[in-house]
Amino acid sequence: MPHAIRVVWTTREGADRRAVAARLVFEATGRTLRHGPCSRCGGNHGRPGLEGGGSVSLAYSGDLVVAALADDGDIGVDVEEGSAGAPTRLERLAPGSTLRDWTRFEAAAKAVGADLRGGVHLPAVVEPDGWRTVVADRAVHGCEADAPAGFVISVARAEAAEPDRSRS
Repeated sequence: MPHAIRVVWTTREGADRRAVAARLVFEATGRTLRHGPCSRCGGNHGRPGLEGGGSVSLAYSGDLVVAALADDGDIGVDVEEGSAGAPTRLERLAPGSTLRDWTRFEAAAKAVGADLRGGVHLPAVVEPDGWRTVVADRAVHGCEADAPAGFVISVARAEAAEPDRSRS
């Protein structure tokens, strides 16, 4: 797992997914889940965070609710229902891509806060202990997490952004 990211999941059993996510995060950390403002509309469904510090990323698929948790840094998680090797919606943009590729792409995009509509960034290098890619000029490292049968979970951590030296 990239730099101590903890992944927890539960089923929502028909309950509101945001309420289940809040409970899951609280049970795992003892901290309250907060959502920042949406970058597009200003609504309270933007990037999640933890009261008192720490990093969190959330993902939902079917009845599954997943949270990735870390002490700090920019992290992302994605979950999709299906087989890791199944073709996916990336197929038209990246022939031969799989559901595993999609979860990696989405986890990496979430880690850097990139808009998912901004283009496809499939992992450039798959390594024995995970994968790495570059999204929005930031290096991202990730791996797959244990998942319940019939689901694929990928988690990612972005390296710290370079400081803006254009004003120096």
